Amino acid sequence: MQKQTAPRRFIAVGDIHGRLEPFVNMLRHAGLVNQYSDWCGGTARLLQIGDTVDRGPHSLQVDDILDRLQVQAEKTGGQVIRLVGNHELEVILGNFDMSQIPPQRLEMLQQKLIGQVADGKIKAAYAYKGFLFTHAGVSRRLMQIFDGHLEDLSAANLAILINFIFKESIAHQFYKHPIFNISRRRAGTSRFGGVFWEDLEDLIKSYHQSPVWQVVGHTPIDHIVVDRQRQIIPIDVGLHRKQQYLEISHEAEPIIQTLAQ
Repeated sequence: MQKQTAPRRFIAVGDIHGRLEPFVNMLRHAGLVNQYSDWCGGTARLLQIGDTVDRGPHSLQVDDILDRLQVQAEKTGGQVIRLVGNHELEVILGNFDMSQIPPQRLEMLQQKLIGQVADGKIKAAYAYKGFLFTHAGVSRRLMQIFDGHLEDLSAANLAILINFIFKESIAHQFYKHPIFNISRRRAGTSRFGGVFWEDLEDLIKSYHQSPVWQVVGHTPIDHIVVDRQRQIIPIDVGLHRKQQYLEISHEAEPIIQTLAQ
């Protein structure tokens, strides 16, 4: 008789913003790290939606632990997927004014992040079981642009296209594609933002229903909500307000996990 193996777990965590302790608490609650904050999640996948740095007191420590867990998870067949948020993007672009990290450390972080983009260790998008993960979401207008380039508008194809555009743009330092747009709500010039800068309210207003399930961060919310009408799940609970994360079951069902406080 063939040995049955447990289904591979998938955990998605929202914006961290330098808040190390609640982030580690969530990983322990999910069974992904041990008491020493080392990977013990086996073949599980952990996705962090971006914006690891700024605002909180431990930005660089959060970045370091994610780097370490990414290496450790790979050794046991697991995976740590890191997405770029608007705060990481601004570091990559050399726009250091919005960061509280010391300038000398920012230059080192910038070069590291650029290298991780080139190596595929940090991405702009990820797809899993029909769910598309980006930092701020794909608005209807941006989805229409992608639809002109794809025969099948699936989460997997969207992630491949977004990552290709992102990686090539960073390599050639050319940031004119709409995925980099900043919305007017965020003092930009575009009606809708790109995948790093779209606000949740504008994202929701742009759809009757997204053609694929989307999981997004970026816009702070009080608690995670699964919007089944529009197929959008925001997960940026800020960690200091509420400690929640999202788990996608083997049957592709989104499950909200909440830590007791």
